[in-house]
Amino acid sequence: MKKIWGSCLVILICSQFAYAQQNEPVDSTEIVGLEDVVITGQFSAQSVDKSIYQVEVISSEDIKNQAGNTIADVLNQNLNIQINPSSGSGDSQITMMGLNGSYVKVLVDNIPLVSDSGFGNNIDLTKINLDNVERIEIVKGAMGVDYGNNALAGIINIITKKTAKSDWKINFMVQEETVGKEYDWYEDGGVGKGKGRHIQALDVSKKISNNWYINAGVNRNDFQGFWGVKKGKKYFEQDNNRGYEWLPKEQWNTYGSLHFKKGNFSAFYKLSYLSEEINKYDSIVKSRVFPGGERTFFASDRDYFTQRWTHHLNLNAKLFNQIKYNGDFSYQTQERKFQDYEYDIPARTETLRKDENIYLSTKAYYSRGTFTNFTNRKDLDYQLGYELDFNKGFANAFADSFVFDENLDKEIGSYAGFVSAEIHTNSGLSLRPGFRASFSNKFKPQFSYSLSSKYDLTNHSSIRAVIGTANRYPDFTELYTYQVDSNHNILGDENLTPENGYSTSIQWNNRSRFGNFRMENNVTTLYLDVDDKIDLVNFGGANYKFMNIDKYKTWGVSTDHRFTWNRLSLGLGASLFGESQTLSSQTYSTDQKTEDEYRYHFQGNASLNYQIPNWATTFSIYYKYTGKSSQFIVDYENSTQENTYFTLAKRDDFNMLDASIRKGFYDDRFEVTIGARNILDVTSIDDDAYIGQGHTGTGGGNVQLFYGRSYFLKLVYNLEF
Repeated sequence: MKKIWGSCLVILICSQFAYAQQNEPVDSTEIVGLEDVVITGQFSAQSVDKSIYQVEVISSEDIKNQAGNTIADVLNQNLNIQINPSSGSGDSQITMMGLNGSYVKVLVDNIPLVSDSGFGNNIDLTKINLDNVERIEIVKGAMGVDYGNNALAGIINIITKKTAKSDWKINFMVQEETVGKEYDWYEDGGVGKGKGRHIQALDVSKKISNNWYINAGVNRNDFQGFWGVKKGKKYFEQDNNRGYEWLPKEQWNTYGSLHFKKGNFSAFYKLSYLSEEINKYDSIVKSRVFPGGERTFFASDRDYFTQRWTHHLNLNAKLFNQIKYNGDFSYQTQERKFQDYEYDIPARTETLRKDENIYLSTKAYYSRGTFTNFTNRKDLDYQLGYELDFNKGFANAFADSFVFDENLDKEIGSYAGFVSAEIHTNSGLSLRPGFRASFSNKFKPQFSYSLSSKYDLTNHSSIRAVIGTANRYPDFTELYTYQVDSNHNILGDENLTPENGYSTSIQWNNRSRFGNFRMENNVTTLYLDVDDKIDLVNFGGANYKFMNIDKYKTWGVSTDHRFTWNRLSLGLGASLFGESQTLSSQTYSTDQKTEDEYRYHFQGNASLNYQIPNWATTFSIYYKYTGKSSQFIVDYENSTQENTYFTLAKRDDFNMLDASIRKGFYDDRFEVTIGARNILDVTSIDDDAYIGQGHTGTGGGNVQLFYGRSYFLKLVYNLEF
């Protein structure tokens, strides 16, 4: 805690120095970036500079400049966020503030998305495309009062577009991208071998009247896999080189929404559907001899299928001509299946295709509502809210790598009420205390608290301080699953208790303008503490069990600076964070405890955008450095039933560099973006903590992060009338 208050003192000194150096007052709406409106954690939509929370925004322009198609494409450049792709499953999970996706809540328009584990956590980011996305809002730190379970590390809220200026708007997009050095236009017809990434999208919006607006779209993302040292699905030499390093997968995202607004009432309904197919080609080629001496070669292959339906109804109304009500209602389903078959490789035909097997499914109901504007005063307001969620999870006995005595069919439900108040004083100080009570059909009641404050040092400099708590309920996997593969037997525990944690942060913001030169500086210190952290513990041989054993802490300082001069925009950021773990093993005969000092790691990023209006052209460069890191994990090789040992796992550093050129034609009706991802050609790094997952079942100290340098060409046609 001494380090935290030391950081606070530094920020306060900096703020007073900045105050003494200020020139004439400026209108904050003229400062770069402050025109952005945010809704995450707010009573009502407001500008970033007025928000009592520090909200980071990835704008639609950033998304366009990076030619991002999924959330995973654009989040990698953010400090203290790491996207962890799996070459086997094709999924991409997030790590924020050193904590994995179980501690990060991913929302779309304030609604958490369903996953195998429940609501909003462990979301595969490649399954969320960026069509019709207006911006992405990120809040780091515990947000338990506002968003409840799993919001320990932070919130990622994806905000979609909900209005149209013209009667009709049609957007058509085609994007072709290499996968490393591999690319073919198409596969069939004997011309290509099936390589590259091929994306097409269509979005149509119609302003029916001043009150009604409709939107619909479809996106196809065809990733043909990464061959690497492998030889593809048509290879039939018996040397274990058949298949792909990164499995091929094809996604279809379709969506539609209907919006209505009249007077003090507005509503929208959204329906979205995801269909994903992943193809796993066995590296083992077998031979078969027919009567007469003819021979063929075949392999036992498998297809994985995911289907997800999302229904979302939002109501926004004024009650009794004063109280504002904002309510969300959602029903979501996700179903995961696999299908085995034999593939006759020389004949290019499938044989013995079996029935589909459902191995995981989730059905979830969710509702969240808030009531605000009780006082109709600018200096004081209250918010009352409720949140309800119900999850029904299913896992098939002896399906995929899961093994149970019988099919699992479990239900987990919770409901919560929360209250907060915003107080604004004439001295420039704003306060927001909050409280949440959460109840569950399985766990004891949990309570969350928060106190947020914002003080305007001047009309263009402010300081924020936030302390908040959050809890995390064990998810379906940790409670119930019994997963068996060639390396591990992993057992869930129905007696797990919820994790509890809190975070404190202080952020200083300063905005200045000198003629055509504009500058914004942010300095943030954040401390995060988690008790009863759930982790895997060895209890004999290759047997592991989820248990409440850990205490996790992280703290550090990050800076973000943005400079704009005429058409040139430069962003610079850096962070230094330390992580600490306390691991207590609980085996049959011993208790062993490892207390870890803070281990620090550094990250830095930079972005450069230059616009040439006469050419309708934007040049963009994005860079991020992720420093070396380490963490204590269970030493699986040396641990026994009698003793559990821990080892320090280290992860190498790496650099990421992306660049693009975006050019508009015919008043931006036609837009072309060309660029390169991963220019520094990063593929894999050494990571001692890595355990293989997904559909590969492999593990080791080397983790594949990317498939190397890739190039893309994106064509967009916009038609408005």
